Amino acid sequence: MWKTYGRFIINSIFVFLICFLILIPKSVQAASGQVSRIGEFNRYATAAKSATTNWTSSKNVVLVCGEIYADAVSGVTLAKKLDAPILLTTSNLLNSYTKSALDTLKPQNIYIIGGVSCVSQNIRDELKSYGYNLIELGGKSRYETNVSVANELVKLGVNALDVMLVSGKGFSDALSAAPIAAAKGQILLLGNNDDDSMEPVLTFIRNNNSNVTVIGTQNVLNDNMYNKIGAVKRVNGGANRFETNLNMLNEYQDILKNDKLFIANAGGEDFPDPLIASSLAGKWSSPLVLVDGDNSQSTEEALNYIKNKATNLTDLNAIGGKNVISDNIISKINNAISNDIVSITTNGLNQIKITFNTEINKETAEFVGNYQIDGIDLTTNISSASLQDDNRTVLVTLANPYSQYKNIIFTVKSTVLDKDLNVMIPKIEKEITFLDITAPKIQALTLYGSNKLVLKFLEPIRISTNNLSSMKINGQSIVGLGLNTSLSTFYEKSGVWSMEVVLYFDTPLKEGVNTFKISRGISGEQFDDAAGFPIEETSINFNINSLKDNPQIAKANYTTDGIIYVTYNRSMDTKTTLNINNYKINGNTITPSSIDFCQGSNDKVVKIKIINSLLNIGSNIISVSNNIKDAYGNNIYDNSSTSFEVEDNTVKPQITRFKILDSQTINIKFNQYVMNIYATNKSNYKLLDSDGTDITYKIDEIMPATGVNNDNTNTYNIKFIRDNALADVTYTLVIKNIIDTNLKPNVMDDYTITFNGIDNIDPKVTAIVEKLDNPQEIVIFFNEPMDIDSLKNSSNYYFLDGTGDTETLPYNAVITPGEDNTYVLIKFPSNYILSYGTSENNVLKVGVEYVKDKSLNTLSGIAYVDNISRDYSTGPSLVSNTVKFFYNGDDLKVQFILTSNLDNLNLNDFKVAGMTPDGGTVYGSKVILTFSSGIQDNVKINTVKSAGVNALFTIENSISKDIAGRTLKEGLDKVYSMMLPPRTNSSLWFASSTTGNSSVTIAFDEDIDDSIYGLYCDDFIFTNESTGGKLNPTSVSVSGKNVTYKFEDGSIKPGDKIDIHAALSSADINIRSKKDASGENSVYIPSKYDLRINTVISN
Repeated sequence: MWKTYGRFIINSIFVFLICFLILIPKSVQAASGQVSRIGEFNRYATAAKSATTNWTSSKNVVLVCGEIYADAVSGVTLAKKLDAPILLTTSNLLNSYTKSALDTLKPQNIYIIGGVSCVSQNIRDELKSYGYNLIELGGKSRYETNVSVANELVKLGVNALDVMLVSGKGFSDALSAAPIAAAKGQILLLGNNDDDSMEPVLTFIRNNNSNVTVIGTQNVLNDNMYNKIGAVKRVNGGANRFETNLNMLNEYQDILKNDKLFIANAGGEDFPDPLIASSLAGKWSSPLVLVDGDNSQSTEEALNYIKNKATNLTDLNAIGGKNVISDNIISKINNAISNDIVSITTNGLNQIKITFNTEINKETAEFVGNYQIDGIDLTTNISSASLQDDNRTVLVTLANPYSQYKNIIFTVKSTVLDKDLNVMIPKIEKEITFLDITAPKIQALTLYGSNKLVLKFLEPIRISTNNLSSMKINGQSIVGLGLNTSLSTFYEKSGVWSMEVVLYFDTPLKEGVNTFKISRGISGEQFDDAAGFPIEETSINFNINSLKDNPQIAKANYTTDGIIYVTYNRSMDTKTTLNINNYKINGNTITPSSIDFCQGSNDKVVKIKIINSLLNIGSNIISVSNNIKDAYGNNIYDNSSTSFEVEDNTVKPQITRFKILDSQTINIKFNQYVMNIYATNKSNYKLLDSDGTDITYKIDEIMPATGVNNDNTNTYNIKFIRDNALADVTYTLVIKNIIDTNLKPNVMDDYTITFNGIDNIDPKVTAIVEKLDNPQEIVIFFNEPMDIDSLKNSSNYYFLDGTGDTETLPYNAVITPGEDNTYVLIKFPSNYILSYGTSENNVLKVGVEYVKDKSLNTLSGIAYVDNISRDYSTGPSLVSNTVKFFYNGDDLKVQFILTSNLDNLNLNDFKVAGMTPDGGTVYGSKVILTFSSGIQDNVKINTVKSAGVNALFTIENSISKDIAGRTLKEGLDKVYSMMLPPRTNSSLWFASSTTGNSSVTIAFDEDIDDSIYGLYCDDFIFTNESTGGKLNPTSVSVSGKNVTYKFEDGSIKPGDKIDIHAALSSADINIRSKKDASGENSVYIPSKYDLRINTVISN
């Protein structure tokens, strides 16, 4: 489909990279687990559309020529750093699509990459005439232009210590390197083997002391040039471009995410399709896999990679039409992906093995509350969960074994997340059977250096510290060989059962061949499994090699979740290496913190969680004490240290995924780690129902999706209790004020989303009450609106009579659903007695069954039966954090929510700032009280406004009742949402002309926010009518309800007439009320009177 572009291989390859790396259109989506094709694009229109789709406005824009690849590749990191869209233009004429996008985005700055031969002077002059500020980055060659951009990135704070270099002439390696460079956020330099053209690149590397990773073979950069630039690493290609591609993917697998995967055909010499795929992969930090023809061995190897990395949750995207990637290849890819998200099997009588088809997050995998047996959550006192080194397998060990052939239903919840904290699965349930007919055996004995043995069994066995003396090495009990029982640890442990034990010795074991022996177990006492089968006596030989040189730190790196990873060149000693006192950051002692070996690292990688105050932006030093030893007992050199970088990231947090897991859980994921203290603060969230009513109070808690308290992560769950489940049709959620974990934190822009609820919660009966004013009538209350047909169906009700028999309702009983279907009235005929007695006409209890809610969920437990209550003190109560003030014209309204509906409203039950309302209306569980304008000279309204955000709402001495006659409960709460913009009180305005205090004071009817008083200087316009001159405030101050503007001394004389009016543009108005309990302010809205000239005479 790209043939019409000819074979502009060098001149077009990175043009498309730019279009799609930064500006991915929202229409690019892929079905999970099945390959989707991405079709044709037009470069200029696509770049423009993508820019305006992904940015409503942008301070910066990067502009490159759509015909020159080298300039385009130089802009990748720049655009990422600036969080700016990239637009394309032809060299001589500003493209019309580009012009339209600029008009929409209204940027301040345009970064032009390339010289005037790439983007002409005519285009630059035209852009200047529109008022744009141009930052021009160019040079005499592609290499000079590339370095010009690199220097600009350094000015913007990008660290040039580690850079990547790719061929400036060819493109084969670049196809695989481009997404890697984008994922790492590094400067990408262009290079070749020519000394003259490489001079600007060499100078940049020398000036910044850069560590260069060369991507490609000696054809890209030979040994001579490799040494000249002082390169530290070469990632070689392979025998062909396909092998190079897989080598790159394996080399950088740790930074690639597998939630998306892109596929392109690189078999020909025309490369736009794999180029687009490369750009998309870079955008999402995802793998790009190159395939060849149908019968190629390279395609088979690519398919093997996809099979090992992708799951049926992976978004698979093939770039190119059927003539490029055949349906046969697509079919092979689809067939390579396992359809089983997870397998669940038993291992013995007290262990469950869960195998996922992708790597999963350790914290969510090991939180036992994410698993259920027969619908009941597991707890830590009866179970444990352990993620294995493959990061795909979880072993759940049970303290209490099941009997042979016992069947259970085992559940894996959707809150088990993949390694990137993405939601993998819906809730999965599977019936499994416990069975064990074999004796336990040793699975493996693993040696770490000379002082640590890991003994793993095929299933959990009965084992404790007291049993370890029965284990021997070379005929001697391990306890006598320096076994440290405090550092020896049991894993996959629950109750008396463990599947693995780590044996740590304070003194090294002898070099050479050793023999480990475990004695035969004793059923019911030691070394037996849950079925009672004892382990047989077993001996295993192991060899300890000599290693006498000193260990070294290989590298250290920092991640924005506050973790430093220190990598050693060999397995290290547990006792000394995991002692936090042996580490310093920038010369400072690290306060007590979590420190451990990374799982699966063979004790080579240590992760240390620290506080950011110890770090600097840029280079940092971690040093270690010579107390640290390797696993062979050799000490590290004293004052060993290494550096690591902390980047100055200016990208704001953004929500990249919003997903309702169920009616009680919303899962949100940010583009980076954010501060837990902000992400879990409910005041940073606002939830509205379909009527726009603030129901934030229904949020129970916000917690890290990892399940670890106080964890700074990028994924959080918003939780609701069952009674507050998200069962309505639509909701709106606003999230704001969340900051990231960078040393210079960035604050997110407000995020708003409207979404549909999920009503999968069964309804409940909350009460059955005899109606106070009619002893023949009862009211059955439900916790939510019900289906009216099922409410009216008499077969859904029954009663227990005085003889103990269960009867259907009398044929002439009258059933009347409530107005909002949250209750139903049942009137019994007059010959029935709703009280205790022994006759068949006595109604002792009433039952409800098969009644459904509006979503047709059936009553919880199918049926409900209870005595008829005559307790009328259990009426509706005030829901906390629901009191809202707002204006309706000049009337002041007070809205609040009750736990259930009122039937009659008595205004004397309510006080707002001590004032009784003038009117009120009931809307289901919502009540709106009115303070009418013009009554008693607005004394009530003024009193409420004066109390402001501290106004107290009270319910006392209640008379109001619900439909059953239950009395409204007493309660109080402070106003939660104060939606009353400040209004001026011009009768209290005054001007002062005293020496040193030429000022005007504007009075309002409520307290004004004094935290941003510096922004209030333009809210009012002042003119001295006596002199005809405009008065410009020199300062502003706030005191309670007054805002005082101070002017140059002597500019106001006694008796001067000062004309005042509010600013005519709403953009100049910043005066606002104090923050209410919901965290919001109400901005002053000038009245018509305020916009007219008002005059005060100075004293």
